Amino acid sequence: MIVDEADLAAHARRAYERGRLGWSVRHALAAAAIAGVACFTCAAPGAPAACAAALGVLLAACLWRGGSWARGARLGFLAGLVPCFFPAACRALHLCSQQACLGLSGVCLVAGVVAGALAAGIGLRLHGDRRFWLAAATALVLAGAVGCLSAGLAGLGGMAVGILAGAAAPVLVSRVA
Repeated sequence: MIVDEADLAAHARRAYERGRLGWSVRHALAAAAIAGVACFTCAAPGAPAACAAALGVLLAACLWRGGSWARGARLGFLAGLVPCFFPAACRALHLCSQQACLGLSGVCLVAGVVAGALAAGIGLRLHGDRRFWLAAATALVLAGAVGCLSAGLAGLGGMAVGILAGAAAPVLVSRVA
């Protein structure tokens, strides 16, 4: 049986893409599960769980696409683990009650500053393009929202302000230097 070279190339390409998609979905599910651990300390885990699921979809798409998308999503996810787990750790250590934690928005602010500084500092060294920064910012916000949504809109707002402040510092330092 003679196989046309074009058919063989098309079959190989489909097999490659299926394998790559399977790899990216497995890694994205693992990442979403890691972020989802923060939901266990939430009194109402619905919205944080939805953010963890959206994070999994984003990571699967970016990892499958590769290149700048994958690098940015990985960086955003890793930096986003700070605001994801820091508020959860405070709740788990009983530094505040399940019903109310007035200082949790401040915790989200500090965690956002650290995450923003990490993402901007590492991202500037990687010389990312627009796709890189879009993927990094989206993954960072989704991962951080998993932990900070338990503090309500104040926690989410604190995290957002912190990310912006933390991200601005390395950019300003690099422009001065």
